[in-house]
Amino acid sequence: MRLALFDLDDTLLDGDCSALWNNWMVERGWIASPGEYLARTQAMNAAYHAGRLRLEQYLAFTLSPLVGRHAEEVATEVAAFVTARIAPRVFPQGRKLMAHHHRQGDRLLLISSSSRHLVAPVARQLGIEQVIAVEPALDEGVFTGDTTGVLSYRGGKVTRLEAWLIERNATASHLSFYSDSKNDLPLLTRVNRPVVVNPDPVLAEVARVEGWERLDWRQEPRLTIQSTRLCHV
Repeated sequence: MRLALFDLDDTLLDGDCSALWNNWMVERGWIASPGEYLARTQAMNAAYHAGRLRLEQYLAFTLSPLVGRHAEEVATEVAAFVTARIAPRVFPQGRKLMAHHHRQGDRLLLISSSSRHLVAPVARQLGIEQVIAVEPALDEGVFTGDTTGVLSYRGGKVTRLEAWLIERNATASHLSFYSDSKNDLPLLTRVNRPVVVNPDPVLAEVARVEGWERLDWRQEPRLTIQSTRLCHV
C-alpha cells in the first residue's frame, strides 16, 4: 500500500481549523465568556507553535463548550462551518497535490492533532476517506469533554498510524507525509518522503539540513513531485 499522509492545519488549510471553530462557536453564542475564551485559546495556539503546548489542556478547554451537546447537533453546526469557513481556505495547490496522488493510485490519509468532529467533515469535503485525529469521548451520543485513546500529536501520530495499519493487516510500501510543524518531526523522520509545507522556522531549518523537499504555498505557489527511496514505518 502506498500512502500519502497530510497534516491539515497550516498545511492543506490556510489556518487552523480549531481556532476557526472557536471563533464560530463564539459567533453562535456557545461560549459564556467570549473574550476570556478567545484570549486563552489564542495563548494556547501560540504555545502550540512554540512547541510548548500540553495538548490535553487545550482539548479539555476547547471541548468544554460541547459538553452535554448531542453529536448530531454538533455535526450539523460543523457542516455549516466547514462550508463557510474551511472550504474557502483550502490551498488550491493542496487540491492539485491530492489529485496527483489519486492519479498515482496512492491512498490518502488525513492525520491531524485536531478533534475528529472537525477533521472528519473536512476530510469528506476534500474527498479523503481515511482520517486519524483526536477522538472526542461520547456518552450515548453526547459529548463529555474528554478524549479517548492515544492523542494524534507528536509521537502519537506514529503510534496511531502504526495501529491504523495493524487494524487493516496492511503494510505501507511507501509513505509520503506533508506537514508544516516541528511537532510532526517524529513522523516526518519515519516516512520515505517527508515534505514540509509552509514550515515553521524550526522545521524549515531541519528540512534545509536534511535536504527535504519544501513547498511554500503562501509565497510562491508551485507543485513539485519527486520520487524517493522506499522504506517502512
